[in-house]
Amino acid sequence: MPAKIRHYQITGRKTPTPADPSPQIYRMKIFAKSPVQAKSRFWYFLHQYRKMKKTTGDILRVNEISEKNAR
Repeated sequence: MPAKIRHYQITGRKTPTPADPSPQIYRMKIFAKSPVQAKSRFWYFLHQYRKMKKTTGDILRVNEISEKNAR
């Protein structure tokens, strides 16, 4: 039986540095099979949009968004 696709909200930012002590925070809503895959997709899209890589950033929060009419 295939795994169900779930809805996640990922929040992340660039790692703070002395030059930029409070970097901008980014939030994305992503559909994925697991939280690990959702984080991977977050970095994939963030690299495309803002040219930020996983090695220069932090994940702040991963939330699973539950459906109101889940079966």
